Amino acid sequence: MAFNRSTSSMASGFAASESAGVNRPFPQNLTYPRCIKPNNVTQTDMNNSVKSHYDHWKKTYVRQSNGVTPGGGYYVSMKGTGGSGDEITTSEAHGYGMIIFALMAGYDSQAKQYFDGMFNMFDKHRSKNNPNNMSWVIDKSELRSKDQDSATDGDLDIAYALLLAHHQWGSGGNIDYLSQARKIITDGVKGGAMSRESKRTLLGDSSTDQYATRASDWMTDHFKAYRHATSDNFWGEATNTVYDLIKQLTVNHAPNTGLMPDFIVGRSARPASPHFLEAKTDGDYSWNACRYPWRLATDFAHYGAPEARDAVNKVVNWLKGCTGADPRNIKAGYNLDGTPLVDYNSAAFTAPFIAACIVDHSHQDFLNSGWEVIKNWRNGDYYGDTINLLCMLLISGNWWSPVA
Repeated sequence: MAFNRSTSSMASGFAASESAGVNRPFPQNLTYPRCIKPNNVTQTDMNNSVKSHYDHWKKTYVRQSNGVTPGGGYYVSMKGTGGSGDEITTSEAHGYGMIIFALMAGYDSQAKQYFDGMFNMFDKHRSKNNPNNMSWVIDKSELRSKDQDSATDGDLDIAYALLLAHHQWGSGGNIDYLSQARKIITDGVKGGAMSRESKRTLLGDSSTDQYATRASDWMTDHFKAYRHATSDNFWGEATNTVYDLIKQLTVNHAPNTGLMPDFIVGRSARPASPHFLEAKTDGDYSWNACRYPWRLATDFAHYGAPEARDAVNKVVNWLKGCTGADPRNIKAGYNLDGTPLVDYNSAAFTAPFIAACIVDHSHQDFLNSGWEVIKNWRNGDYYGDTINLLCMLLISGNWWSPVA
């Protein structure tokens, strides 16, 4: 179904307070239309689990600049897949962190300080290819001479986080969040990380292949927020492109599971070959695509997209059968036919699957069991712990849309 939101109101709804106050403090306790929450715990219990996980995440992974970056700031400490080993963070981690701080304002009185510090780190470490995007890595030296080109997912989340910040704190302070978001959306992401030809998300702003894309970058809820903020119909086309790709890949490559591969190539969409970019599993449901169910569930929660619900239901219905309806049996990767790739688990895979359960009442028992699995899960690594926190925010009704 095409995304056909009227453009007459796209530029409206941005009259958020210009004060430094918190407009949408945590917890928001939202009930998304046509969605469910765990009903074996109270809202207060869910909020407390989110706060506990946030405290752990912030203490464990958020670090301050070494001072080499002009103006300093903050970043989420991690090592980047495919990096040299000398990086302290990636734009992917940066986008996650900025979203989290915007959503946790009200609980954390320092959230704006951290968000603004993260914005400065973004601002001072721009992509060498398109200065409206972020370098996909920041070197441990923090020297700007070591900055590189972009990775699309990071910039997608950073722009989205700035829209959240506009609604949370207003744009009348030292940083005009709304103007900065619009610039990244139009000149950065659309200008360098989206294909004007195929309307697909590209791998980054240095990509030359107009058809190579990641399922983890199909953030259709972001695209709708971008369209609202910019009145640009391109984002409606990009949304439709994502759902067309999902249909093609499901019918031709994952008819029984609905799983998406890490990387997709070709005018006629197909899974990438092994070692296309990162690993033997580039054509499987692995460490990139694991985020896909959570991203689509967010689109349904915020915009009621029926395409998102259909795609997610297919995945969750397969998963319940595959695991014997026990979320503890979810594995950290699958072939597109549903065969497990490994015999261990990770919150990076489990949490997005559990987040996907919110789209339909038939998944209530699996959602209840899944919340019990993830609510106290400390994965021990940045990726699993951060994705888990983001999914918990969505499941608990504490992730609101940056659309008035």
